[in-house]
Amino acid sequence: MNQLVVFRRVCTCFLLLLLVLQFAVSPAFAREDIGTRDALTDRIEKYLTDLKNDENSMGMYAGIAVYDLTDKTYLYRHNAERNYIPASNMKLFTTVAALDKLGPDYQWRTDVFLQGKVNAAGVLAGDLVLKGNGDPTLMPADLQQLAAAVKEAGVKRIDGDLLLDESYFDDTRLGVSWMWDDEPYGYSAQLSALSVHKNFVTIAISPGKAANTPPTMAMEPATTYVKINNQVQTVAGAETDITVERPRGKNEILLTGTIGVSAKPYEEDVSLEDPALFVGDIWKQQLLAQGIGFSPSTQIKKTSVTSGVPFRTHLSMPLGEVVVELNKQSDNFYAEMLLKTLGATEKGTGSAEAGSEAVADVMKRAGIDTGFRQVDGSGLSRFDLVTAEQIVKLLDFAQQQTYGVELEKSLPVAGVDGTLKNRMLTTDAEKNLMAKTGSMGGVNSLSGYVTAKNGHKLAFSILINGIYKSKYARDLQDFVGTLLASYPQITAPEGYVPAREKVYPLSVLLDPLFAQPQAVGVTAGVIVKSLDKTGDAAILYEKDADALLTPASNLKLLTTAAALSQLGENYVYKTELYGDAPVTKNGVQQGNLYLKGYGDPTISTENALQVQEGVTIEKIAAWIKQQGIRQVTGNLVLDESFFDKERLGLGWAWDDESYYYNPTLGALALNRGTVMVEYKPAKQAGEAVAFNLLPKTNYVTIVNESKTVEAGQENTFAILRDRGTNTIRLTGNLPLDHPGDYERVPVEEPAKYAGTVLQEAMASQGIQFAPGSQLIVQTVPPSAVKWHEFTSLPLKDIVAYLNKKSDNFYAEMLLKTIGAVKKGTGSAAAGAEVVQETVASFGGKTNFDMVDGSGLTRYNLISARHLASVLEGMAKQTSFAAFDASLPIAGVDGTLKNRLTDLAAAKTIHAKTGSMTGANSLSGYLTTQSGERLVVSIIMNGYVEDEDFFMELQDRIMSIVAAYE
Repeated sequence: MNQLVVFRRVCTCFLLLLLVLQFAVSPAFAREDIGTRDALTDRIEKYLTDLKNDENSMGMYAGIAVYDLTDKTYLYRHNAERNYIPASNMKLFTTVAALDKLGPDYQWRTDVFLQGKVNAAGVLAGDLVLKGNGDPTLMPADLQQLAAAVKEAGVKRIDGDLLLDESYFDDTRLGVSWMWDDEPYGYSAQLSALSVHKNFVTIAISPGKAANTPPTMAMEPATTYVKINNQVQTVAGAETDITVERPRGKNEILLTGTIGVSAKPYEEDVSLEDPALFVGDIWKQQLLAQGIGFSPSTQIKKTSVTSGVPFRTHLSMPLGEVVVELNKQSDNFYAEMLLKTLGATEKGTGSAEAGSEAVADVMKRAGIDTGFRQVDGSGLSRFDLVTAEQIVKLLDFAQQQTYGVELEKSLPVAGVDGTLKNRMLTTDAEKNLMAKTGSMGGVNSLSGYVTAKNGHKLAFSILINGIYKSKYARDLQDFVGTLLASYPQITAPEGYVPAREKVYPLSVLLDPLFAQPQAVGVTAGVIVKSLDKTGDAAILYEKDADALLTPASNLKLLTTAAALSQLGENYVYKTELYGDAPVTKNGVQQGNLYLKGYGDPTISTENALQVQEGVTIEKIAAWIKQQGIRQVTGNLVLDESFFDKERLGLGWAWDDESYYYNPTLGALALNRGTVMVEYKPAKQAGEAVAFNLLPKTNYVTIVNESKTVEAGQENTFAILRDRGTNTIRLTGNLPLDHPGDYERVPVEEPAKYAGTVLQEAMASQGIQFAPGSQLIVQTVPPSAVKWHEFTSLPLKDIVAYLNKKSDNFYAEMLLKTIGAVKKGTGSAAAGAEVVQETVASFGGKTNFDMVDGSGLTRYNLISARHLASVLEGMAKQTSFAAFDASLPIAGVDGTLKNRLTDLAAAKTIHAKTGSMTGANSLSGYLTTQSGERLVVSIIMNGYVEDEDFFMELQDRIMSIVAAYE
């Protein structure tokens, strides 16, 4: 063998050895890297597993994404493609879009116009106009400077009006589906293009010098625009228990409760109605302080300035500074004003909808095309839905933009400032983690950046929903944040072995349904359980069965089950009639007439509003006539004391108040708290839309601003009620070819509604009240004489209507009835307490939140397992037949009449439906082809492109289960 051949062979062997060594060494590096990631994964997964085993946190579900911005790779993902309510993490979308579209140097303008001339005597013979362009930072001091400028121009008196222009934004004052009970507070302030002091007043209450002495109160800014009724009392000690109320649609603030003589001053930011007029009041004060007078006829009014050169302009601080306060302090008002500003500047319309479109444009550039929903700027709405992966993509995108540094400056820093000032102290995350927090009932989120031990910058998002105890959510976030700050110096948890997914008899059939692309953003809690088997054999399928989800109307199963169990299926409601004396024989009844309600949900008038037999106003009036009474000399007194005075369920949305499914509540209520407006086109185009009111009552006022238009034109007709009033407006256009329809509209103060209609019915029977008689709401005195008792249908019939039709009013009245009868308090909270006791008696767990009786509020959080335990428990009760008969039957009646119609076993499916935006449920009983009795509960929350998918998926599940043998 020559030397050349030997040399070539030696070289070849050497090269092969190098390759072998390279392959031997490379996996070692890869294993080290993978091992670090596995340790990170195992630490987080073990933590999540431990949470699922604790009753206080087992219903919590999280979406987590961690992305290494240096290596451009994901380090960890857990349900990162599922949608979650983000709370204030929604502000990241708004902030990035604003910095992108407007730039950090953007400033808002507030303009002053002089409409008229100033004569030699300093009199402005015309109007002074203040125009807002959405500045969220405007304060009284800024108005003071503008007022000083008016004075410097020589104006000493204004003979015209003070005009306020807020036309840069629309007139929608609150975000989509914000909750009415948040309204009194500054974090839910109303929106206007002309705003000051963030559209709230700050009230400070200090204790008196001694117990039983009046406390002192201050308001900033001081204004006559808001009236305050301060009923707070000073008491001994250092405790404070103060309640703030502001009736819907009014600028009246009621302060009640106590403040300890040794307590610190109590402060609360309280919102107000129609903020532009509030600005007008503060503006006038500042002008007066400059010595500028007004004509006696001067008024503060709203207007719209279309042209002209402003006399003086105030510029806000730059956007780059505004977003610091927005995110550090999580300021909802700044975020909402910013979103509408984006709509105005980018889309030509100052609305949240237009602003969200502008945000979506930026999201597309960030690689987030679809799969999320934004309806407001702050995250206060529970209609907002995003994924952890989307937020991480947004954070990555922002890092590549010139304004990335501005975003980082705006984020709270762990252990340093903002909403993270007191979190992750003395950990590796302190000063190394900057992130946006977000929290509200059942929701907690944290997303931002962290610098790891190896110097890499990581983007992360932790979105958590279904929270029963908020501490556990914050602890999870702090655990993950601290872990990321120490990366890659992470050790695997000792002895941890990832749990294997349980396999159930139906897993192979049902699991693929949830793997569909349409279901990627959905969290589904599902359980299928046999009533004919015991133990583990009874569970045919489970998926996230403990996740606490929004159940929508499936919550009515709990309300009706508890009612039947606790009150009995033959329970009847009573409505009582009293007088100050026994019924007279001469036809003139001396004294008052009293009507006392006990929560009967079926009281009605005898027209299209009557849905069940029972007590009617006409029957009450007829009974009074039968006694020979022709006149009542006193008042008509209405007693609704059996229930509390909370007219709406906690967490109900303000923008639902005009709709029948959002009724007002009271122990004496009529027609499910509503009137009916029937409508149809007029005979000719151009005429007002024809309408008919049922009942024909003076209790409501109809303002008809609508118009009939030619056939084929767009239908924009709408029926809305002015907030907090009984004024109903008909607006928009109704085409001639429209067939006509009706709407039921809720009214305020249900007892007064019932009393007014009773007076009118009595008048139609020839029974009059004496001149000066009044309609009064108060309790029946002990001295009153009971004349008669009217009774309802038995409870089993009421429950049947409730569940078949999914009637919210019935459900809410029933919940308060349970509280009144069993706890002595006719409130939703007392009723919910009885429901939980009932669930416990069935053997179910009570680690869920129930706030109303109908499922309309998104404060409700419950799992499929909870619902299944109620269904299973009711199957053993003597009232089961009544409960089962109340449920809609697939393909036959109620809300399931048009579903599962082609299924052979359809009629064996008795189940309650439930649906709201982003939430859909179906729970009930099913008998399989082999005759096995099952309970099935399905709750789905999340974002889908077409919400019909929820029902299609439910029906597919039921079809598979029904065919199972």
